[in-house]
Amino acid sequence: MRKSYWASVLLALSVLASACSQTPANTPGSSEVKETNGQGAAAENGKQEKPLVLKGMANLYQQAPAKDSDFWKSMEKEFNVDYSVDWVPADNYQQKLDLVLASGDLPDIMQVTSITAPSILKAVKAGAFWDLTKELGDFSKYPNFKKYTNQNAWVLSKVNGENYFIPRTRGNLDSALFIRQDWLDKLHLKVPTTLDEFEHVMKVIAHSDPDGNGKIDTIGMVPVPGYFAAAFGTRDPVRDSSGGIIPMNLTSNYADYVQYMRDLYADGAIPKEFALINGTQQQEMFTTGRSAAFVKNAWHKYDMEQELQKTQPGAKLTLIPYLKGPKGYAHIYDLGYFGGMAISKKVDEAKMKRILQFFNAMTDEKYYNFVNFGIEGVDYTMEDGFPKLTDLGKKEVNSSFNAPFIFSTAEFAKVDSPLAPMSYNLQTREEMKALYNIDAKVELFNVLQSDSWSNAWSRVQDEFDSMEAKAISGAISMDEFKAYQQKLLKDPDVIRSFAEFATSYNQFFPSQN
Repeated sequence: MRKSYWASVLLALSVLASACSQTPANTPGSSEVKETNGQGAAAENGKQEKPLVLKGMANLYQQAPAKDSDFWKSMEKEFNVDYSVDWVPADNYQQKLDLVLASGDLPDIMQVTSITAPSILKAVKAGAFWDLTKELGDFSKYPNFKKYTNQNAWVLSKVNGENYFIPRTRGNLDSALFIRQDWLDKLHLKVPTTLDEFEHVMKVIAHSDPDGNGKIDTIGMVPVPGYFAAAFGTRDPVRDSSGGIIPMNLTSNYADYVQYMRDLYADGAIPKEFALINGTQQQEMFTTGRSAAFVKNAWHKYDMEQELQKTQPGAKLTLIPYLKGPKGYAHIYDLGYFGGMAISKKVDEAKMKRILQFFNAMTDEKYYNFVNFGIEGVDYTMEDGFPKLTDLGKKEVNSSFNAPFIFSTAEFAKVDSPLAPMSYNLQTREEMKALYNIDAKVELFNVLQSDSWSNAWSRVQDEFDSMEAKAISGAISMDEFKAYQQKLLKDPDVIRSFAEFATSYNQFFPSQN
């Protein structure tokens, strides 16, 4: 049993949990799909309802499942739906989501990737989504939600104490830092365990020729606050003199993170154009051998290693779940869910209930492999208890495959690769389980909510990002960056957010007061 205080926090939050809240086995069983009469009350009464016609919106990382594919047609038949999805590239998803919300022309259901995003909180306040709290109740009408999902997610995804989202639940193990082990070996460097050691390794790589192309052109990485900032204490509440909680970005802890990245940049370990490089481009830089380190979901270790070996035989990756820092650990400890599905208030009550029935039916653990890997015997086969993608599955099943759906919780959902052999996945599991042995903490401001901060952040986010990039690149001094933080701390909306964040903290983490 892990001893992190967050474990006790999350346990205390599980007001919905009961003896029935067991999550599925580490690897859910076969997803054999049997003929049914569709989901919902009509099916239970033995009467076939007309298909539930749904318009959805979801983020796209790679290639979207085709609506006329065997999988999609099987899914629609199994759950008695006619489901069309507007697929939006992941790098632009939040912007498109904001535009859709501003237009008021919402699809029936939409994937929300950040429940605390200002536009989402504003949409909730404006009544854009159904408040599902009363309908969900004690889950007696939706038993799969209770039996097969992470119960903490239903608590941590609330807004103002209410459930507006069906959380896309999962385990707490997710992303890690990957580093080129073959380059470390070539340069006689040890795998770093601390931020200081990592900084040294990145600087050596930046001034060496690990890829052997005869040029000093290799970079270390692109800044990733979601992983590194935690080492400087950003996941602990920082309070003002009145007990309010100061937004993470405006704390001295965050400035320390910026200083760390500034030092890496000054030594050439961060590319000059880093502020313009999106997530997809970062991965491409890593898998083409231009960068030494990259933060990604643990399950990508295998496929990125395979991709690297196509052009760089002998390429090998090492997974680093955490690095020790001055005020904690650089790491990612998942909330137990990634966003959720919101139901538009334009949908009438009867259809809202059918949508909940659809997702509740899909959450049965027997469908886990179906929703995540496709049709057994076509897209994947079971080998040693693990789904293994077929050649067709490798083409069709990817990061976006399950984006428009809700499915049961599996502890290692973001750790196991469907491309890797069992022994590889078991090793990755053990490496990631190291997070259970440290004081791993969730990102506070992915949970805490403040209308005043949403107003302030929507006004200053672009400016803040620009100032942060300038501070890292040396275009402005750290004193100037800190002065900018202090300026924002005098903004009336920001000042009001301190008390609102404290109230939200008391609601979500009562045992810590």
